[in-house]
Amino acid sequence: PFFAPSKRGAHDDQHIDTPVKGIVSVNQVYGLSTDSNGHDEHELPRLQDIDIVTLAPELDGACAAILALTTPDNKTSHSVVVSCGHTEATYEDGIEALSSGSTLLTHLYNAMNPFHHRMPGLVGLLSSEAKLGEMGLKRPFYSMIVDGIHIHESAVSMAYRSHPHGCILVTDAMTAMGLGDGTHSLGNMSVDIKGDRATLSGTDILAGSVVSMDTCVRRFQRFTGCSLGEALLCATLHPAMLLKRHVKRNSATVDDAPIGVLEIGAKADLVLLNDDLEVLRTWVGGRLSFVEKRRGIFN
Repeated sequence: PFFAPSKRGAHDDQHIDTPVKGIVSVNQVYGLSTDSNGHDEHELPRLQDIDIVTLAPELDGACAAILALTTPDNKTSHSVVVSCGHTEATYEDGIEALSSGSTLLTHLYNAMNPFHHRMPGLVGLLSSEAKLGEMGLKRPFYSMIVDGIHIHESAVSMAYRSHPHGCILVTDAMTAMGLGDGTHSLGNMSVDIKGDRATLSGTDILAGSVVSMDTCVRRFQRFTGCSLGEALLCATLHPAMLLKRHVKRNSATVDDAPIGVLEIGAKADLVLLNDDLEVLRTWVGGRLSFVEKRRGIFN
């Protein structure tokens, strides 16, 4: 909930907050506790159950929270990926966030200041490899909602050409995905769906998306002109690299197996696609869970 109020998008304003106390504010909002207070510790929300937190880095206490969240825990070695989003951050705010440990930009171009040639904002970080390198920093990963609505195709291509290895495709899909046109619910808010567009009822405010990941991958490949393999990397390996889940962890459990890669020992969550990037079959945990009967496997 640590968003700039002016960039909250479809989020309910009554839940927007500021992390004035840094990690203490985070613990309070997420119900995390530093001690069990007499309760079974397994019943308490744990920081290691959280993978990603999006916040506005310009808010009071935000960079202190970023530093605390991204510092590995002494006991579990777990750290949280902190992403900059729903923000009025300047380019300079972005550099400070990266210096504090942030490694991702949420929903590039959306709910953030637009790129300007004198005030590049967070978008300018994508083309700042040299400047950031001099500071001992790396360019952030960035997620894009490539539904053809949230971002113009030319902006999708521009971002990808600027920083292809940092691109991560996301759907931002809400529960109305696949339900067709009409009025649906998003939490306690009403959302109108028309085609691929989802807006808060009675407004033009986008309320997530209703497109699937395979649709995003197909449109991304078309918008950028990249190869099929390059498009698939943005939906598989790149997000796994962000989470540092593309390599084997110390734990030998199935849940900790590598993701986003095809190799022995990796998690067997697989998708079989045809040359048009249409889903033919899926496996979850090594078990066949979906078969597209309308298309032949080699069509």
